[in-house]
Amino acid sequence: MRVWEMYKTYGNIMRLRQILTVLAKRGFSHFLARMRIHDYAPWIGRLMDPVKDRGDPVGRDLPNQLAQAFQELGPAFIKLGQLLATRPDIVSEDFQQAFARLQDKVEPLPPETIVPALEASLGRPLDGVFRKFDRNAVASGSIGQAHNATLPGGEDVVVKVQRPGIGKVIQDDLALLEWFAELIEDHIPELSVVRPVSIIQEFRRAMENELDFVGEASYTSKFREMLKDDAGIAVPKVYWEYVSHSVLVLERLRGTPLTRAGDLSAEHRGRIAAVLADCFMRQCFLEGFFHADPHPGNIFIMPDGGVGLLDFGQVGRLSEEQRHVLGFMLVALVRGETDAMADLYAEIGEFSPDANAANFRQDLAGLVDRYFGMPADRIDFASLIQELLAVARRNGLHLPRSFVMLSKSLVTIAGVLRELYPDFRLDAAVKPFARKLVLGMANPAAAAKRGWNTASRILGLLRRMPDDAKDLVEKAKAGKFTIVFHHENLHDVVERISRSFDRFAFGVIAAAVIIGCSIILVSGQNAMPASDLPIVGRVPLSVVVAFVGFFGSILVVLYMAWGIFRDKS
Repeated sequence: MRVWEMYKTYGNIMRLRQILTVLAKRGFSHFLARMRIHDYAPWIGRLMDPVKDRGDPVGRDLPNQLAQAFQELGPAFIKLGQLLATRPDIVSEDFQQAFARLQDKVEPLPPETIVPALEASLGRPLDGVFRKFDRNAVASGSIGQAHNATLPGGEDVVVKVQRPGIGKVIQDDLALLEWFAELIEDHIPELSVVRPVSIIQEFRRAMENELDFVGEASYTSKFREMLKDDAGIAVPKVYWEYVSHSVLVLERLRGTPLTRAGDLSAEHRGRIAAVLADCFMRQCFLEGFFHADPHPGNIFIMPDGGVGLLDFGQVGRLSEEQRHVLGFMLVALVRGETDAMADLYAEIGEFSPDANAANFRQDLAGLVDRYFGMPADRIDFASLIQELLAVARRNGLHLPRSFVMLSKSLVTIAGVLRELYPDFRLDAAVKPFARKLVLGMANPAAAAKRGWNTASRILGLLRRMPDDAKDLVEKAKAGKFTIVFHHENLHDVVERISRSFDRFAFGVIAAAVIIGCSIILVSGQNAMPASDLPIVGRVPLSVVVAFVGFFGSILVVLYMAWGIFRDKS
């Protein structure tokens, strides 16, 4: 994406200046230079002139400096850092720790700002919607804030309202992040292996989901339906008549935040841990549809001893095939079959072109050997999952988003259970669901269903093959069959050739203007009358036109000379 293309969607040059200035201040001028931003727009470099790089960023604690830069740059960058903090398959542990400290909690907007926005979304005054509405927010974040309210029928609800204009701010920053990701992928080889463009695309999908309260309402309803028969789990009801893109109205759960569970007895905390573990293992292994952000702030202890779940803005989904691979991986891990586990692990993801499969198998074998034979109660499952993801990152195995979200969810819930009840056996909670998953794969009915699905896809492919072949032949006959070759290393050459042609065109135009002005100056004195100019006095109009043309041409020539000198330096 070129800079002028980017500004079709993001017109605020000052935001770009702010981002470049913050990055330069934090010691990233070297990276900005390697991204060759000057090649796309030479004037961008002057935006950073007031702030010079103060040293080598690696020597100044790169992870923390980048995290602080993200904190200064606002919601989109903070959310990106928080996403990377949960991706050990992409970033190393020091970056995870630095990004995990990012906070997106901000002061709530005052009633005089948020109430008009809420009324505009609802299409009517608050008095016509709620019996009572607390204008003071009970919770606030960078995307929205929550208020307690009561509906006309007496139902206590929580009203989640989006900050006015936040969608435009996030979308503008996403456009910039996509542009930066393209530059990194093109010009910094050691970072291109993590596929920054794919990361930002994934981040865009996550942010668009978080900005769409209708989607969150839909997920909440699905979880409520899925868990309705579980007496120990409560999911809030969605009041769809009040839901919009920027407003979400949910049943208010009456309970105690899990963060205050320390006041309960050990026996009570043990029961809650069992209910919580059972709920999440069912989501992950049997349903394939799981809460991807089960931190303590999203979990309540209900008065009846059950568990309430909140905030379904982040959810994950595993296909049936992915769950089958996961089941086979668990069997291979239990049996200590390293080669089988390596094959299954590689089947989940995709190796980068420069990945070393031999090193991957060696690292995975070392990990399995370390955990195989260890008593189950001594295994730290959170650490095991983190190490599995780190093995993938070190060896260039790119994992699908769904699998990484599952890993993140399991790591989070493992930490929650450990804090809630240190003696809880997570392996005991996993085992029955893993057994159901494996037995389900061996079930004749399930095997027949998989066979039928596979056969249907093959038959569909065979059925479409004659038509597809006919289309190819017809396109070839019509001359519309095109083969496109793309060479990754030609990008810089193409850019330089493009700039050379631009300079050539400017040079031809400048020469034409000079020649034209010379003709006007020589022959146009009689054709163009003289006029009185301030200070100068009476001067023929031809001289004025020639002088403007000469001056403009000289500026163009000097600009081209400066660009050529800069490229060669």
